[in-house]
Parts: sequence; C-alpha cells; structure tokens
Amino acid sequence: MLPTITHPIWKEIVLGKKQFQFRLLAAKIMMSRILLSTKNDPSPQNVDKCVNEVYEFFVKNEKIAQNDIKQMLG
Repeated sequence: MLPTITHPIWKEIVLGKKQFQFRLLAAKIMMSRILLSTKNDPSPQNVDKCVNEVYEFFVKNEKIAQNDIKQMLG
C-alpha cells in the first residue's frame, strides 16, 4: 500500500510541498521535526535522510497509520 521510497511524494512531504493533517500523534511530532530540519538544511543529503526516516516510520507503523497513509495517497 505504501509508495516506494523513490516515489516523489516522500520528498514533497519532507520539504513541506504537500501538507497533511496527520492523525497519528507520533507522525505529527516527527513531521514537525522533519520540516524544521529540511527548512534549516535543504541539502540533498539531509532531504534524503529525512525521506528515509519518514518512509521507515510509515513502514514500521503501517497498520496504525492507515488513515494517514490513505490521506497521503488520496
């Protein structure tokens, strides 16, 4: 169900180009930190690191984050 890590949606999310109202508290907290990180350091290395972190979060929490995943894909 999750898009692959190379899908452009992940970069759009970590750079704040696509914004979502995440329901899962852990996702909200993580995204606040990720967006601040990419704002302060928009280097390709940092963006890739953040994409990996967000992707891995949703892989690990796919079952409890279904509503947030559907929102991202919708």
